[in-house]
Amino acid sequence: MVDITNTLNLGGTKKLTQYDSNLLGVISVVLRNIYVITAIILFIMIFVGGIGMILNAGNAEKQKQSSKTLGSAVTGFLIIFLSYWLLKILQLFTGIPLISF
Repeated sequence: MVDITNTLNLGGTKKLTQYDSNLLGVISVVLRNIYVITAIILFIMIFVGGIGMILNAGNAEKQKQSSKTLGSAVTGFLIIFLSYWLLKILQLFTGIPLISF
């Protein structure tokens, strides 16, 4: 874990306490794990949707359902991708390490 008590000075007036440092560390770990879990779920959704498209080539309704699964996986990936970069931009502007890999 990164020790941020000596590096952060919020607004020039208040330094982070040990509690704030621990809280930011917990938030960072939780966010990191959320990204890993969503990556695994997205991989499974893309795999299942792709297999469904291949196996259900003769059935238009099931192929459409597999196409929706793939579309949802791609949409989810874009949301997670944009949220990661939004957190990185916030981290850059505020100087508070919200997420660190």
